[in-house]
Amino acid sequence: MEENLKNNKSLFDPKVDFCFKHLFGNQTDTRFLISFLNAALDLKDEHAIQSVTILNPNNEKEGVDDKYSIMDVKALTNDELMINIEIQLRNEYNMRKRTVYYLSRMIARRLKTAEDYQEINKTVAINILDFDLLDQTNRFHNVFRFKEIQTSIELTDVAEIHTMELPELRRYITDHREEVEREIGKNVLLDWLLFIDNPESELSKMITREVPEIEEAMEMLQKLSQDDILREQYEAREKAMRDRISAEKERERRIKEAERIGMEKGMEKGMEKGMEKGMEKGMEKGMEKGMEKGMEKGMEKVLWKIIQKRFPTVESSFFEKLSQLESSKLEELSLELLDMNTVEELEVFLFKN
Repeated sequence: MEENLKNNKSLFDPKVDFCFKHLFGNQTDTRFLISFLNAALDLKDEHAIQSVTILNPNNEKEGVDDKYSIMDVKALTNDELMINIEIQLRNEYNMRKRTVYYLSRMIARRLKTAEDYQEINKTVAINILDFDLLDQTNRFHNVFRFKEIQTSIELTDVAEIHTMELPELRRYITDHREEVEREIGKNVLLDWLLFIDNPESELSKMITREVPEIEEAMEMLQKLSQDDILREQYEAREKAMRDRISAEKERERRIKEAERIGMEKGMEKGMEKGMEKGMEKGMEKGMEKGMEKGMEKGMEKVLWKIIQKRFPTVESSFFEKLSQLESSKLEELSLELLDMNTVEELEVFLFKN
């Protein structure tokens, strides 16, 4: 670390895929990957992974813009355990189904070479995420397998998904700092995640004194960070990530602005139609009712168009519920809709009202 500071070059961020691959996807040096996997899968003693083969050593990106926030490291262990590690820096709101899809493909590909179904070995997907995925828990590491809903009886362990949420880890550190410090050197998965998230933190410095593998990983990271050629590639990759994320944020901002303008125009049109209907009746009461009805119908149509645009797979039953909402609830939905990220959130709003 001292040499790194003397040269005034900051350490590479292990979360950047370029750096992550050099540390954990190195075909000729798999000790860091083996240590991380044994910690993640809680494998010890005779069950511990002894060796791994990197399955995609030539899976380099052709350009700095390719697959900007995703890094896959696929490996096969000495006991035929297939593992895919993926780092995802930005929430694209498809992680759950995407993970299931890729895991299923890995299993299916193994089946082609197996003599029968009994020959299929365990396949594991590990997702390291720099965003919140699960709202139902505050655990930073969660494991999913096929289980019976009521009794939790396990059907099989042939497929397993791990999620490791770094924002949840940071909150855990804030709330349990002393406990985290006591766990250093004892909880190796926690140690690795702290190092991956921020190798220059005080906790990481403590970890390098307690965990030999992570001390060696720090030395490797320092060495990588001093290489001028690698730094050019790393900085180009980092810039591409920033530019892509910035562009997507701007796109989201414009979509929200367009939705807001569309809602306003829809409400104006609804008011006009309501006034026309009310005037046709020639009665003040009719005007009020017509305006109210027109506004509601106008809002319904605009909101439904926005919903279909944001959630293309939304079912028609949602529109039925939408059309049953009172004007106050429609206004409430118009404000909350812009902050909704999933169909599930929309479902909770519509079917609870």
